[in-house]
Amino acid sequence: MTISEQTDAEVATALKAAMRRMPGAVALITTHDPVTGAPAGLAASAVIPVSMEPASMLVSVNRAASAHAAIERAGRYCINLLGIEHTALVGLFSNSALRTERFAGAEWQVRDGLPYLPQACAAIFCTVRETLVFGTHELFVGTVDAVHAGEGSDPLGWIEGGYARLGPL
Repeated sequence: MTISEQTDAEVATALKAAMRRMPGAVALITTHDPVTGAPAGLAASAVIPVSMEPASMLVSVNRAASAHAAIERAGRYCINLLGIEHTALVGLFSNSALRTERFAGAEWQVRDGLPYLPQACAAIFCTVRETLVFGTHELFVGTVDAVHAGEGSDPLGWIEGGYARLGPL
C-alpha cells in the first residue's frame, strides 16, 4: 500500500502512533470564569509559542472540555508550565470527576484575576486575540501580558503515553 492509499481511519491511527513519539511540555491552562465566578482549568500538552513580536502563545483546547467555555467567556488564560513534582496535579486536571478538587490542594495564587501556580517552571498570562475552531478543538492565540518565572524543578514532559523529565542533553 502506498501512502496515498491510506484510509482516513488508517491515517488517524498512524497519526496517533506518531504523536505518541513527539514529546511535549505538560501545562495546566487556567482561567477564571466570569459567569460562575469559579476558577477553571485543564491539563494540556498542545501549547506552543507563536511569535515574539508580539509575544504570543497558542493553546489547543477540546471543545468538550469543561474549561473550554470558561476560557471563551473570560478571554484570558494562564499557561502553567509544570515541573516533574506536579504529576499529581495533572491527574486532577485530567479527570472531570475531580473537577471540584483541582484548585483545592496546591498553593494557587491569583494575578490579574487568573489563578496560577507560583511553583511551576513558568506561568504565562495571556489575553485571547484570535481563535480558530478546527475539528474537535478550538485554538486560542493569546498575546502574553506577563510571565512569572517560577522555581520549579526540571520541566515535566509527556511522551509515549507517560511522563518524562525534560532537560538538555
